[in-house]
Amino acid sequence: MTSDLMLEIQAVTYQWSSTAKGFGPVTASATPGQLIGLIGPNGAGKSTLLKLIAAFWAPESGSIHVKGHDVTAFSAAERARRIAFVPQTLDTQFDLTVHEVVELGRLSQLSWRDRLQFKGTTNPAHLDEILAITGLSPLQHRPYNTLSGGEAKRTLLAAALVQQSPLLLLDEPTAHLDPGHALKFLTLVRHMVDHTQTTVVMAYHDLATVGLFVDTLWVLDQGQLVITGTPEEVLSTPLIRTIYDTDLIQIRHPRTQRPMLLFP
Repeated sequence: MTSDLMLEIQAVTYQWSSTAKGFGPVTASATPGQLIGLIGPNGAGKSTLLKLIAAFWAPESGSIHVKGHDVTAFSAAERARRIAFVPQTLDTQFDLTVHEVVELGRLSQLSWRDRLQFKGTTNPAHLDEILAITGLSPLQHRPYNTLSGGEAKRTLLAAALVQQSPLLLLDEPTAHLDPGHALKFLTLVRHMVDHTQTTVVMAYHDLATVGLFVDTLWVLDQGQLVITGTPEEVLSTPLIRTIYDTDLIQIRHPRTQRPMLLFP
C-alpha cells in the first residue's frame, strides 16, 4: 500500500444484517492534512464507512490501510494512537466528570506501565487548552451523564483532540450543537487540519455549510461511493439533486464565494 497516503480504502465491502443490500465496494484515499466531508442521504452508509475505517467492524472483502498498515491488524492501543473516533452519541453508566472523560483520551499516548498507574491526576497544559477551546472549562466537574446532547458532543470531541491521533473520524459532529458552538467546532477542526496535518473524515448532513470547511467531498448513496471531488465540483453536479430526491439551489457564500446548497 502507498505509505505516503494517510488513508487508503481498497474495494471494501460489508454486508448489513438488517437488509439484503450490501455496502460497497468502496475505493478511496486521503492524504495527510486533508479534511473530507462524507455526505449522503440517511442510510447511505456514512456511519458504516467510519466504523470500518476505525476497525470497529471488519470488511467482508477489501482492505483499509492507515499510513500503509492494515487497520484490522492493529492492537487496541495501536488503533487508538493512529485513529480517533467521535461517535454520534456515547452512553455511559459510569459516574465520570467531563474532565475525566476528556483525560481518558490521553491513555493511548501512555506506556502500558503508565496506564496501569493512571489515576487521572495528571493535567498537561494542552488538556486545559482543549477544555477551553471546546467551551468545556466551566463544565469540567459536571458528571458526563448529566450533560445536554451538545455538551456531550463537545466532550467527546475534546477527548479525541487530547488523543492526538493523525486520523480523526467524526460522525455527525455538529448534531445537537447550537450554531455558535457548531461554527467554533468546525473552525477548530479546520485549524487543526491546516496546522497539524491531521487527516479528518467527517460524516456531515448540512449541505448549506459543508462546502465552507472541507477540502474534498465523498458522496455515498445506497452503500456506494458515487461522487468524489472538491465542494465546487460535487455541489454543482445535477446528480446531487437526484441522490437527495429534492430540488436544491446553489449559491455562493457572500464573503468566501464557496459553494452552498439551500432548499428552494
